[in-house]
Amino acid sequence: MWEFNLVVTMASGGRFRHLMEELELYGEFRKTQFLGVVLGRVEDPWSFLETVREHRERQLSAFQDLGRVVPIERHFIFRAEEFVAKACEAIRPWVGQLAGRRFYVRLERRGLKGRIISPEAERAIDVFIKEELGQRGQQAAIDFSDPDVVVTIETIGDRAGLALLTRALRERFDFVRVA
Repeated sequence: MWEFNLVVTMASGGRFRHLMEELELYGEFRKTQFLGVVLGRVEDPWSFLETVREHRERQLSAFQDLGRVVPIERHFIFRAEEFVAKACEAIRPWVGQLAGRRFYVRLERRGLKGRIISPEAERAIDVFIKEELGQRGQQAAIDFSDPDVVVTIETIGDRAGLALLTRALRERFDFVRVA
């Protein structure tokens, strides 16, 4: 399986070919079967994000076709019926990082319509995180308006990528956000 470390989406009204030409200067990018969605692999995702930010600050037209970028830190392959269990297992090592913080889970599902219901999966994962923290004697609060961290899950068919989008990351890079 080709491992990606970025999910990139095209801006509304963007030009896909132009976006791909800009991206390909920085790593390997592959289009998906989903309109305007690209998977990428770069040597250093954080350097890539900084490069995009700097180019956008210097030149208004730079990366104008880019909608958003999510730097992916973990992957898994799943079947619809096991999605929540696999997502929880992938998130388990991060649970401690959510202690004492405000968070929410956001699933951007592409494919498997009707087989995975995003709000239901998000709630189940929220419950898992809070229960895991409770077992450790810790707490966290779900906060949609001003979260410290957004636990992001991006699916492309039967592949999933996960990321923790901290407030600092989202503030530094205005294009790193959830849908």
